[in-house]
Amino acid sequence: MILGRALDAGLGAVGTLLECTRVLVDRLAARVLPLARRAVERLGAEPQSLETPTEATPARPGGPQDEVEGAKYYLGPAAEPAGRPPAAEPAGRPSAPAPAPERVVGRELAELPRAYGDDRLVLLVRDPWWVYAYWEVTPNTRIAALRELGAEAEGARELVRVYDVTFITFTGDNAWRSFDVEITPGADHWYVNVGRPATSFCAELGLLTPAGRFRPLVRSNTVTTPRSSPSPDTSVRWVELRPNEPPVETRAAWNGGRVPGPAGTAATTGPSPVDERPRSSDVHAGRSR
Repeated sequence: MILGRALDAGLGAVGTLLECTRVLVDRLAARVLPLARRAVERLGAEPQSLETPTEATPARPGGPQDEVEGAKYYLGPAAEPAGRPPAAEPAGRPSAPAPAPERVVGRELAELPRAYGDDRLVLLVRDPWWVYAYWEVTPNTRIAALRELGAEAEGARELVRVYDVTFITFTGDNAWRSFDVEITPGADHWYVNVGRPATSFCAELGLLTPAGRFRPLVRSNTVTTPRSSPSPDTSVRWVELRPNEPPVETRAAWNGGRVPGPAGTAATTGPSPVDERPRSSDVHAGRSR
């Protein structure tokens, strides 16, 4: 008798819980469905697509989210080829605008690979004092270097050695100076403080043994940092173009005043109208104090 009463009480509690759940779902549906319909209408879709799919309104595979994702690949309606006459409409039937064919580019199939299987070290200049280096070394190259080092490979660490190769062709041992940059194991890029404007640099990524032997893995390109101050060359240059003659470069020193014109430009009766035009030296000359 007691077991039956307990069973009835349990079933009643479950029925009450199910009824409360149904009421809560109905209230949420009453609030969410209108907002979803408005969102779909703004996206240009039919509000009926949110209802249960029927034969008249088949369900879309991705829904509004799929339309949003595909919108970035839409290139607009295709333009009609020039010179093609419009299609003739049947007599007595109102003309309806024909839907323009859509142009859609292909989606990305995958992300960019992290590595391309090439041994390379690339330097890029950031400013007069810093360069940016990124590299890739294949496993085969590392294994070959470790085999060459043999017992010395125990305890070897990877680093970037930077060379000053200003005005020289670098051969591996003729740099003006060099310094080593300790990098984090597993890193594939690094900002290097070279600290020398107007200087050419080359770098090598390699292994340094505890005994001090350096085994290069890959060598970079050569870059030149820009100047950190204006050029001391204040001379003014221009090129004279004459008919049927090669261009002639003219150079003159500039002290802040008006630069005289090239030889032969002034006529005996006075300066030509061309010489009266303002020159670049007039524009950039400092004001007198």
